[in-house]
Amino acid sequence: MRAIDPVTEADRCPLCASTHIVEESTPEPNLYSEKLAELLEQDEDRLLEQHRNWRCSRCGLVFKRRWFSDEVIGALFSGVVGAHPKGWDAVGERFCSAEFRRTVQRWSDALAESAKPETRRAERELLSIVGAISDPAGFDRPSVLQAIQSGDVAAVRTAEPVVAASITEPVAFTRFTGFRSQRLWEYLQSRTGGFDHYAELGCPLWGLLPLAAASGVRATYLRRQEVNYWGDACITTGEHCSSRLLRDTRIGSAVWGEPQRYPIVGVFQYLDHPRAPSLFLRELFDKADAAAIILDAMDSPVAVQHMTGWTEACLDYVARLHGKRLHSDFEDIRASGNRLFLLTEGR
Repeated sequence: MRAIDPVTEADRCPLCASTHIVEESTPEPNLYSEKLAELLEQDEDRLLEQHRNWRCSRCGLVFKRRWFSDEVIGALFSGVVGAHPKGWDAVGERFCSAEFRRTVQRWSDALAESAKPETRRAERELLSIVGAISDPAGFDRPSVLQAIQSGDVAAVRTAEPVVAASITEPVAFTRFTGFRSQRLWEYLQSRTGGFDHYAELGCPLWGLLPLAAASGVRATYLRRQEVNYWGDACITTGEHCSSRLLRDTRIGSAVWGEPQRYPIVGVFQYLDHPRAPSLFLRELFDKADAAAIILDAMDSPVAVQHMTGWTEACLDYVARLHGKRLHSDFEDIRASGNRLFLLTEGR
């Protein structure tokens, strides 16, 4: 794709429309910045600098003033990264010693060949696997993570046998488990006073819908079109992600625009994607009594593929705006670098 100018730079907050905004941070390199730079035929560092994060002084939202055209962002999420990596990892079999060993070999080979994209890809995969080990035995996790990040092949090779032997069950809320947690399910039931219908929006592969169905609660997957998200191209081994979910015939599906109302809607790692978050939130609370929103914990700059970033103060603003009560005390999820914000009825 030849270089295409992004949409005009915004001069106000997309949540509260305030013009009182300050520069926040520059996104860090990742898979998406790598692919966007290739699509736009730009230098990756320059692309990241052009798409800096800004913070609203009124509501606290972090957002991109400069954003990509629909053509570019569509080519990203419907083409070059058409299958959602973390979603498929949550239902796949990649968390195993054999996959770890294969990835170490790919990483070592890529380093030897100075193949930067492949090195970075394998590095990210190794960091994910080692970070998700629930009971590291015989090795120091921080030291192994540091060795991977610094390209110390000898140190990683030395630790490889004991690391591989420790790969059993992944830590909750990592990319290999997603958000399918019984403790999270019980927390939502407790804080809302219980519900008999649970709906979810976003990736169909990593959420609570299977737990809802197994609990005898009516479960509905909500389908909503968003250019800046995965869609029709999210296919692996010939199967679409939503088809994989709906193998479970106890789980139904509905179009976002249908006038159905739900006691609660799960919105997991989705709110930071819509270009018009204010409109999206109005639509959400027009159809949901409560919303369980999972987002990055804002411990690092908002990633280049995310239009927005949300602090607790910003979600408190949203709760007050929509007459909701904010709950942010679900501690189990914090170690994974995520936060849960539950907005319920009442103050």
